[in-house]
Amino acid sequence: MTPEYRIAAERQITSYLQRNDIPNIKYMQVEQAYSDLGCDINVWNVKADGGNWWVVEGEGAPMNLYTQDAFYFSADEAYSFHMGITQRLQARHHREFKHIIDELPLDIDEIKSISRRLNLAAQGLNDVSGVEDIQSIGLTCRESLIELAAALVSANPSILDENNLKAADFKGIAKAVIAIYAQGRSNSNLRKHSRNMAEMAWDYSSEIVHSPNKNIPDAKICLLFTCSIVSVFQNLYLKHLGFDAEQKCSECKSMNCSFHTTEDDSLLIMLCDDCGHEEAVHVENQGGE
Repeated sequence: MTPEYRIAAERQITSYLQRNDIPNIKYMQVEQAYSDLGCDINVWNVKADGGNWWVVEGEGAPMNLYTQDAFYFSADEAYSFHMGITQRLQARHHREFKHIIDELPLDIDEIKSISRRLNLAAQGLNDVSGVEDIQSIGLTCRESLIELAAALVSANPSILDENNLKAADFKGIAKAVIAIYAQGRSNSNLRKHSRNMAEMAWDYSSEIVHSPNKNIPDAKICLLFTCSIVSVFQNLYLKHLGFDAEQKCSECKSMNCSFHTTEDDSLLIMLCDDCGHEEAVHVENQGGE
C-alpha cells in the first residue's frame, strides 16, 4: 500500500463512517491485507465512539463495515463474509445484466453481421477492465457504420459515382441515401435530423477510439448512437417503400382500419374499427386496362 493510497483510503473511510453516524474516530489502522482472490483487499481496524469496527475496502471492491462487538471477532472473519457478499452481488449482476441493445428497438435482421458486431460490443460492456476495452467498443461501432455504408451502396449502386464518394465515406454515403429515402419538402426536417444523427454516430465512435479518457457510460452512449442510426436507416428504407402511406380514418385519424370488398373490383370500403366510420377507397387497376 502506497502512502498516497493510504491517505486516500483513510479519507474515504472517515467520510464513509460519518455517513453511517459513526463520529470521533480514535484509531484507524490496516489489520490485514489479502490478495488470494485476485484483488487487493484491506481490512481496517477502526475504533470510534460507541464501538469498534472492521472496515473492508480495496481497489475494485465495495467498501463496507462490520461491528467487532457482536458478530465479527477477527479481520479474517470480516474479510470472508465481505467477499462472500461481494461475489454474490457480482453473480446477481451478471444474471440480471441488461443488454444495452435491449434498451433500443433495433431491427437489423437484413444485415446479420452488423447485428452480431453490435451485440458482441454490448456484451463487452459488462466486462470492461481498461481503456483499451472502451476503445475497442468504439472501433466496433465505427466498423459497423462502415459496413452499413457498404450495405447502403449495395442497395443504391449509383450513389458513389453520382456524388463523387469513396466507399468508406460513411457520412457522405449516409447523406446521399437519406436524400433518396426521405424526399420532398415534407421530409426536410427528417433529412436534417437523420444527417445529424449519422454524423453524431460516426464522430463519437472515432472520438472513443482515439481518446484514453473515456469510460463505460461513454462507450454505452457510442453504442446507442450507432444502434440508433442503423435503426433509423432501416425505418427510412421502410418509409421509402411506402410503409408510411397507410390509410387513416378521415374522421378520427385512426390507422386501425379494415377493408371490405364490393361488387365493383375498383372499389373497397374502409371501416374504422375505432369509431365505425366508413368510406370508399378507389383501387388502381393493375391490369393496365
